[in-house]
This record gives sequence, C-alpha cells and structure tokens, in this order.
Amino acid sequence: MTEGTEFTNTKAEQIARHIDQAMQSGAKALRAGDVPSNIEALTPEWLTDVVCADHQGAVVTDFTIEHISSGTHARHRLHLTYNDVGVRAGLPATLFTKSLPTVEIRMISGTTMHVRTEGNFYTQLRPQLDLEIPHSYHTVFDTETYAGLHLLEDLVATKGASFCDFRTSITRAEAESMLSLLAGVHGHFYDDPRFTGEYKWVVPYTKWFLGGNAKLNVELSTKNTLDRAADVIPSRLIARRKDIWPATIAALKVHDERPHTFLHSDVHIGNWYKTNAGRMGLCDWQCAARGHWARDVSYTLSTALRVEDRRAWERDLLAGYLDQLQSISGQTFGAEDSWTLYRQQVLHGLMNWTPTLCPTGHLPAMQTDETSLAMIERMCTAIDDLDSLDAAA
Repeated sequence: MTEGTEFTNTKAEQIARHIDQAMQSGAKALRAGDVPSNIEALTPEWLTDVVCADHQGAVVTDFTIEHISSGTHARHRLHLTYNDVGVRAGLPATLFTKSLPTVEIRMISGTTMHVRTEGNFYTQLRPQLDLEIPHSYHTVFDTETYAGLHLLEDLVATKGASFCDFRTSITRAEAESMLSLLAGVHGHFYDDPRFTGEYKWVVPYTKWFLGGNAKLNVELSTKNTLDRAADVIPSRLIARRKDIWPATIAALKVHDERPHTFLHSDVHIGNWYKTNAGRMGLCDWQCAARGHWARDVSYTLSTALRVEDRRAWERDLLAGYLDQLQSISGQTFGAEDSWTLYRQQVLHGLMNWTPTLCPTGHLPAMQTDETSLAMIERMCTAIDDLDSLDAAA
C-alpha cells in the first residue's frame, strides 16, 4: 500500500466515524454556526437564524426537502413556510443547498477544501461582482468532520434558469455572453495584490493541479481514459498519446510565469445556466484557483460549443474576450501570444474529465459516461485541431 493510499483510507475511516456518530446522536443544526452533518439535520430554527436575520420577527415555521442530484455535493431544494412577518418581508419561498453527507463526497469536496473555497468565494468575492452568478445566503464548514453546506439562491425560482449540458445548443451570442462574464471576473481580479494577503486562500493553479494529481492520480486516469475513450478521440492524437501528459505539465509554465487572476477552473458546459432574460450564468465555484485566464477561456469554449461552431468562432470569440479583459484590467494582451496560450490550456480542461470517466480512489460518480465521453471527445478534438501538444512544447 502506498503512503498516499494509506492516508486516503485513514481519512475516509475518520470521516465514516464522524458520520456514524452524527447519525447515532441525531444532532440537529439550531443556530447559524452549527454545521449540519446532512440535510435532515436542518431545522426551522437554523433556517430562521440564517434567512430571517435581517427581518425582525420573521420566522421559518416549516420546510420540506426536495432531492435534486448527487455528485461532488448532494444538492437539494428547500421549500420554506414563514409566519406572516416573513411572508410580508418577501423572503424566498425556495432555496438551493449543496452539502456533504457521505464519505465519498467529503473526500472529494471536504478534504480538498473545495467547500471552503466556494464558501469564501461567495462571502468575500461574489459581492464585488455585478455578474450573472448565484447569491449565497449562508455557508458553513467543519474542518474536523469535513461536513459543510452552502445555502444558495434558487436560480429556477429567481431567474427561470435552465441548466446546460452537452446537449445544449449554444448560440454565438450566448458564447459571447459566457466570455463576457469570464472577462468580468478575470479583469476585476487581474494581478490582484490581495492574493498574497486577504485572499491568500485562493490556491495557485499549479499547486491546485499538482495536488489533485497526487490525490486522485489524474495521470493514471488519463492513461485509462485514452484506452477507454479511444473510439471518440482523433486517431492523430491517439498516435501521440505518450506526449499528452508531458505537454500538460509543460502547459503549467504560464501559471508560474504570468500574472494571476481568479479562475473558476471548472467552467465546463454543465456549470453554466441560461436565465429567462437570455443571460448566461455560471455556478459551482468549488474548484476556484488563481492562475492564467486562458485556462478558463479554452475550457469553456472546448466544452460548450459544438465542434463545428468552435472551429468557426473561436478566433473571433477570443478577440472579443481580450477586448473586454483589456478594458476592465487596464492591461494589454498580444493577440498571437494569447492564441498560443489558449491552444495550450485546452489540455488542462481535459484533465478535469479523465478522472470523471476513469476515477480512482474514493471519487464518487460525478457524471454519466455519456456526458464524460461527449466532453472528452470535444476537448480531444480541440487539442488535435489546435495542435495543442506542439503549442505546449
């Protein structure tokens, strides 16, 4: 047994004991600072303390729980009932939760501190951004048990949101809207000195990637994915499969040598939504890091667009993004240099999906094989189209 595997198994056993103890005790969350072990531990008292804090006399009298999905988090919708004061205050009838009830979910989102990162984003950075990103009502996390919960805006209720997946058709205007949002985030936090101070919790992307590889063995997942998904990967890329991992490591260089900005880092099409006003929005900020903007831009376009649309639009879309990034950040970015970096960083989008198709260790099932294969096919086609292996070298 390797040292890493032994650590992982020990941590999983510790988390299992915490979950079992919470179940045996039947502990409930009663005050805002309490961290619920699972969604069933919520109470009207906890919700009142969190949701009604700014509305004297308002009380959550009851609520029901609707399960939505499970993956890196368990996701639920809460349907809330209020007293007359709460009703008159117009408090939300529904809210959305992301929680960590199981060993597998806490191993991927708790021990990696993803839940704390997302909570910090919503409480510290989100208020600075006038962009289509969900609002948070509350976030809690326990560093001993790795339990945690985010209480978020229910986008379906507030924005009539529809969530995207690989089957969603993205128009040119919608792609521009997506990159406009990214330019807003990247430009606002470009080369921000607070990354070395109050925002030190935002991990450098190189550390984030290498740490993930050590924990999840992304290199092994990539090797296995190239075998399992060979039928949907361009033959020219399969012929150079031995070059993919070295090129991925080489593509980290830009994150060490260029100014950092705040990265979402998991901007695949499944984390985007469309509002009823026609805006594109971005959720699930748990994988955030700081690094080069090309990471988010290449990952977005290579997963969101049909291959033929990406081929036709990506140069112009990148140019439009750079115009906005320059306007917001006050910096200048060379077109050809940026194009080269865009080509390189497609490799890093792929690395988010090889563990999804071929997981190792305690990873939960995060996506269907159909979704994983569709994303891998799009990104591998982009890597081949853009000669990303040579660009990284």
